[in-house]
Amino acid sequence: MPTLTGVPGAAVAVSTSDVHGPAANTAAIVTYAAAGAGVCHCISGIAYSYLGVPTGSLKIEDGSGNVVFQLDTGIAGVGSFQFPRPKKGSPNTDMIITLGAGGVAVTGKLSILNHWTE
Repeated sequence: MPTLTGVPGAAVAVSTSDVHGPAANTAAIVTYAAAGAGVCHCISGIAYSYLGVPTGSLKIEDGSGNVVFQLDTGIAGVGSFQFPRPKKGSPNTDMIITLGAGGVAVTGKLSILNHWTE
């Protein structure tokens, strides 16, 4: 299982499932399905962008409806969050990261910078 060591240059495997860029006024959602008994999803960074001034939000759920991180976004352009202490989900539980729909004619994109299981 990959781990994040904090050592400069330490690599975490990436996947196309770490990115979502839907149509305008549609939420961008990355879902990591439950990984099995005793296995947790972990993330240490999120990047997002809005093309246009949004009325959106960013949230992380540990299983559907259990919000563990949430904030409103209201600025066009690129934003990111690095978690010095990575967000770790519960064992055998989906992790859902959502960039809310930005509004009419606003396109949002979401990328998970580091994701692994342990």
